Amino acid sequence: MEQDLPERRRIVVDGSNIATEGRSLPSLAQLDEAIRSFLEEYRGFTTSDVTVVVDASFGHRIDPSEVTAYEQALEHGEMITPPAGAHGRGDGFILRIAEKSGALVLSNDSFQEFHAERPWLFDPGRLIGGKPVPGVGWIFTPRTPVRGAKSRSVTKSSRSGRSGDAAGPAGSIDGDDQAGAESDGATPRRATKATSAAKTAKVANAAKAAKTAKAPKAAKGAKADEPVKAAKGAKAAKAAKKAEKTEKTEKTEKTEKTKVTEPSGSAKTTKTTKAAKSSKTAKTAKTAKSVKSAKGAGSQGAEASLEADKPEGSRRAPEALNDPMTFLTFVADHPVGSTLDGTVVAYTSHGAHIDVGGMLCHVPLRGLARPAPKRARQVLAKGETRPFVLVSLDAARRRAELAVPGVGPGVGK
Repeated sequence: MEQDLPERRRIVVDGSNIATEGRSLPSLAQLDEAIRSFLEEYRGFTTSDVTVVVDASFGHRIDPSEVTAYEQALEHGEMITPPAGAHGRGDGFILRIAEKSGALVLSNDSFQEFHAERPWLFDPGRLIGGKPVPGVGWIFTPRTPVRGAKSRSVTKSSRSGRSGDAAGPAGSIDGDDQAGAESDGATPRRATKATSAAKTAKVANAAKAAKTAKAPKAAKGAKADEPVKAAKGAKAAKAAKKAEKTEKTEKTEKTEKTKVTEPSGSAKTTKTTKAAKSSKTAKTAKTAKSVKSAKGAGSQGAEASLEADKPEGSRRAPEALNDPMTFLTFVADHPVGSTLDGTVVAYTSHGAHIDVGGMLCHVPLRGLARPAPKRARQVLAKGETRPFVLVSLDAARRRAELAVPGVGPGVGK
């Protein structure tokens, strides 16, 4: 069904995201099929209106048979990669292009780390998602970004930064500075967090000075606003002089016995000094705890800012298909390219699961026949045992990819 003509005439494609939809590794053929299907459905767009962005590692993760076509696409400007060291990785680069050209974004990503600085992502129709449906083809639909924990974190940080900016020009960003800050991704959030941490530390220092002024015994003989260390030094000097005087005047045996049996003024002074030191130690500990809390607040802000710069895969560790011991035993017994017998145990949306001696393997549709069938059940029967060829191993997911003998990877693309 042909879609209505959108208001915007450009579309930025998150190539890495679309090429990996429903797969463990990206496919250049799947990306090409998605773009062609989109142009057929949205007749208001032409190939010249499409900008495809893939991350720098895309060429290393696609099938070797697609590398030549990928390099040619880069050479002719059909695809682009973000500059080296770009903030926000490919996601930030995609959103900068869409923001500057007023384009739509074709992606299934929610771009949570950019929700605070790019609220236009929530404009109706600005973000379009797409999925391949077996037996039907690609289905595209307008979508709204999902607000998760990362989105709430960056949004909260942004609000805190705006409240801090109202205090003075040092925390403000406007005009050309605002555009530069946006291009740097998380820089505005870092600046506002540093400002907030500095204010917290200033309050902690003020509390420390107030507590020092409230300790008259600890600072006796010194000014109320002198440091605690100066008060300790004055007390130590006074106690030393008094001890020296006592040693010179009290030379008789009677005086020494009195010193042993009766608490002298010096002993009382020492007791008072110890009590004062204990009080000061407790108060100093409280002050240190306040400063530590202030530093912790700044550190948490920096961590929240750095979290926004992480890759979304950061996103999440891939789910393993087998336990480590089963996978390692399988790798030791079956080198890539070897033929082995496996039993069909389940169908999936893109192939089938095969049991090889307790190791759960996967055979994709492209590994079943030439051309690839639409469903695995057209070639395989559940419970059937037959020979397969080991095509590749995925250590991160602890899974193995198989193919029917005579059918290699990349066929049917």
